[in-house]
Amino acid sequence: MRVLLIVISLFLFVLPSGVCFGEQTSVVEKRLTSLLEEAYGPRDIQVKLDGIPSLLKQNIKVRSVNVYTMPEVGGKGLAVMEFEGEDGRPRTSYIPFRVYEKIRLFYVKRVLPKGSPISADEVGSKETYVSENELIYPKDLRDVAGKIVKRDVAPGTVLTTLILDSPQVIRRGEMVTIMVENRQLLVKAKGKAEEPGKVGERIRVKNLSSDREVVGRVAGDGTVIVEF
Repeated sequence: MRVLLIVISLFLFVLPSGVCFGEQTSVVEKRLTSLLEEAYGPRDIQVKLDGIPSLLKQNIKVRSVNVYTMPEVGGKGLAVMEFEGEDGRPRTSYIPFRVYEKIRLFYVKRVLPKGSPISADEVGSKETYVSENELIYPKDLRDVAGKIVKRDVAPGTVLTTLILDSPQVIRRGEMVTIMVENRQLLVKAKGKAEEPGKVGERIRVKNLSSDREVVGRVAGDGTVIVEF
């Protein structure tokens, strides 16, 4: 979370006596949302108060709300509320809040047993507001199609990186192409995989020309890249 060590003035308003707790909460959330939309740029977000102070439920007059800690989208922040209590004395209270961003989520349309590959026609999508780390959600259908599921999933299950995995593209004993490269040189050789591997994994392969074993990164299409 990125913390700004400044206090950003948000707005100044006075609520008439008798305004209910829910309305006060809604106004604070809308004002915070408006400010953060300006700070984050063209992103569809919402703000919800997180751990509302009991004083806000009383008959108080809110004078101002300031952002004290600016969160990243999908994170937690902290606001400072100045208000006039029932005794007429000015007071200050800190209000934690959470930012929700509207993103597209992908879900499965049917039951998929553990290890099943996912095809594009088995996936649906919907837009909703989430507060979790957005990095766990695939950004594009291309990040989903061709993956496999790590466990059994029911229809409607939202797909995340926690339940998706890459399929094995190289089997143990399979013939592969070894590409040895650096900035000045690129050499190709025939090899044999000493262990299975997925795209991005590092596996041991044997160079059939030199009979030497090396470790490289699986790049797909039966290719293993060895860097030096």
